[in-house]
This record gives sequence, structure tokens and C-alpha cells, in this order.
Amino acid sequence: MTIWQPNLEKYSSPKYKALAQAIDDAIAKGELRPGEKLPTHRKLADLLGVTVGTVTRAYAEAERKHLIESKIGSGTFVRTTGSGTSFEISHAEQGVIDLGFSFALPLNQAELLSQELQLLSQDKKILQHILEYQPPGGMLHHREAGLQWLDITGIQSAEMERLIITNGGQHGFHSATAALCQAGDTALSCGLTYPGFSAVAQQLGLRHVGLEWDDQGVLPDAVKLACQRFKPRILYVNTRINNPTCEVMTEARIDSIAEILREHQVWVIEDDVQGCLQDKTLPTFTNRHPDISVFVTGTSKALTGGLRIGYLLAPQAVDRAIRSAVQASCWMAAPMMAEIVSRWITNGTAQNIINSQRDIMDKRQKLVGEFLKDSSFKAAEKGYNVWLPLPETRRAQEFTKSLANRKVLVKPSTAFAAGHFNAPQAIRFCTGGHTSLADLRTALEIISDELKQPGPELDFSH
Repeated sequence: MTIWQPNLEKYSSPKYKALAQAIDDAIAKGELRPGEKLPTHRKLADLLGVTVGTVTRAYAEAERKHLIESKIGSGTFVRTTGSGTSFEISHAEQGVIDLGFSFALPLNQAELLSQELQLLSQDKKILQHILEYQPPGGMLHHREAGLQWLDITGIQSAEMERLIITNGGQHGFHSATAALCQAGDTALSCGLTYPGFSAVAQQLGLRHVGLEWDDQGVLPDAVKLACQRFKPRILYVNTRINNPTCEVMTEARIDSIAEILREHQVWVIEDDVQGCLQDKTLPTFTNRHPDISVFVTGTSKALTGGLRIGYLLAPQAVDRAIRSAVQASCWMAAPMMAEIVSRWITNGTAQNIINSQRDIMDKRQKLVGEFLKDSSFKAAEKGYNVWLPLPETRRAQEFTKSLANRKVLVKPSTAFAAGHFNAPQAIRFCTGGHTSLADLRTALEIISDELKQPGPELDFSH
């Protein structure tokens, strides 16, 4: 093992970031060589006079940048070329600001996880429990924590018997879709929707029809026409904040659509993985029409992406079919992850993380408003996404490419188009994830400037 002791005094950043940067610098200078073993968390903490949690966060940051890798039972090592499953360029090293993905903010989750794992390691009884097979719905105390999560995020009158634990929100609505649809069936959604659902529809062989919308969500007339024409099985919605366009459905809109869906016997799959950060009093299909709604939520957007735990609430009429779909796909959600998340929910850690995420995102969205005050953008105060319609002279693909040339990455509207839906000229960018406040400010300056630029030169040669 390399007894490596960097000097952190030359770095002005927080100690965990300073240590991660020191690892980067040492690798670049050849002081740390590929394959070399780094000191244990405790050993390096003692050498540097910092907490074990600081070293844990630093190693996690260095691992995210593909500088080192942890091997269970062996320790932490400097990565060797090609040791990963896929090669990824670190945007931070290349000076690129990536606003393309909707990720939770990195706070002190790594340190909290380290502390929770230490406590868990002392509970031999629960360790034995979570090593065993569980029923598809999940362990009793995990489901009790799930009910508490639903209450925290504003879902009323949930019943223990109908709660299913999943491996994240994506797994939840994949299982629900697989249970409710067969190949060749039609699935409806907003014309611009989460690409993860489009992938599910494609994999299951469904016809995916995108619907027109306004500032209150999908249009009832569009739902009615699609029901008459295509005889769909499901409507997939993000009620409390549509991804990517950020509309919020009103009670009246929900009720109007529900009436049409009942007439045509169409189920709702309500994906709330981002809505859980919003005002818990905002209406949902599940609270207003629980008998036709399958509710899917998860902890990845509110807590951290790596803890892949979700909760699914299904009407009694389809509960058994969805449980069978969950069991067929993975048998059960990973009990270890469910245990960590359950502990965070019941001891208040989850609520503290949510509160911190909301406070920071509120400030970041206000910063967006300062830079884009002359644009007709949409965003939720406490959400990660910003939807930005473009000037008439600009096109989404061209605008996205121009920003990429200036080292800012965003998503064009076409990335969210359902089926053959004709996407408007707009982009979505995100203000969460590992983007620092300084980098966000820089990116917003570039986006604001790019909005003022003329469109590409027209070719009159033909």
C-alpha cells in the first residue's frame, strides 16, 4: 500500500475536494501509479488530521472522475487504463459544464452513508434479515418507511397492502407498463416526455403517441381524440412537474382527463420521481382518482441517484399483475438499499436532505431568472429542470451544438419527443448534479449570450 500524504494547504477548496484534486494531481505527476493501493480511509484521515467522512467523500469524488476504483474486500486503487466497463471523459477535467442531466445535488450523502453503514454493521439481526429473499412487495418495516415517504411527498390514504418497493422509479413504471400492456398496444403521454418512458414503450413493442399540451398539461381534447382513434391502454404523466416542459396540472385538468379515461377504460401511470421535491399540496391523479392510477415515485432525485429505491402504489384491480411483473424482472428490490433508505426516512435524514435540496434549488432557479429574465422559460422553484423556448431564428439542434462548442452541454427538445411528435424549437437544461454555483453562473452567461446571437447563415446557392 502506498503511504501517500498530500499537502492540502495549497488548495483553497473544501478539504474533500482538495483531497480529490490532490489525487488527480499526484496521478498526473506520476506520484501515484496505475494499480497502486491507496491508504485506508482511517489511515489517511489520521495522516491528514481530517475526519474519515472527509476521506470517504474525497475518494467518492475521485472515483466519480474515474481516477480510482474501490474493490470490495481489497481496498482502493488507482485506476488502470481500461479497467472500467466503459470509457468516459471527465467533463470537469475538460472544462465542460454538463447541464444535460437531472441529478440530485451532492451534499454530504457519502458521509451519511458511511455513518449509516457503520451503524448497520452492528445490527446482526437485521443484517441476517436483509440477506434473505423477500416477498415482491418488500419487508414490512421497509414498506412502513415507504408509507412515510409517500406522506412526506403528499400522497394521501396509501395502504400498506398496496405498496410495492421497486429498484427505483424507472423500474416502477417499467413494471407497471409491462403488467398493463401487451406488444402492439398504445401508450399515451405528453408530446414531449421523459425519454426513459419512451425507451420502455419501445422495448415492450408499444405504439407511443404524444399529445398536445398547454400550460396546464396534456389537453383533454387530445386525450379524447387519441382514445377514440387508438384505443390506448395507459396514459403516462408527470402531474406535478412535466419532464421536460415543467407544466403543472391543475385539479380541473386532472378531473377532465380522468373522466375521459374512465369512459375508455385507460389506466394512468403517474411518474412522480421529480414531483416529490415540489409543493406536497399540488394535486395528483393518485389523490383524486386512486382507482385508475398507478403511482410511481423514487428517492433518486430527492436523495441521491445511487440509492435505487422506488415506491409503487397500485389499485387493487391491477396490484397482483404488477407484483408479478416486479417479481419477473428482479424478484425483489435490493433489501440492503431499501434498509439504508428506510433508515434515512425514519430518522429524519431524508427530510433534511430534501430540505437542503429545495433550499439550494430555489436559489439556483432565482439565478436562472436573473440571467433569462427576457426569455419565456419555464421552471419549478425547487426543481432541477429549465425549459427554454428558442428565438424564431434558432433551431434546437443547432443551438445545442453552438453551446457545446462553448463547452456547455444541454438537451435539445427532440430528445424528449414521443413517437413521431413534432418537437418545438427549445432546449432543456438542469441546474442540479455536480455543477457548482460558479459553473452554473458561467453556463447561464453563455446561454444568455447565445440567445442574442443571430441564427446560422442561410445558404442561397440552391
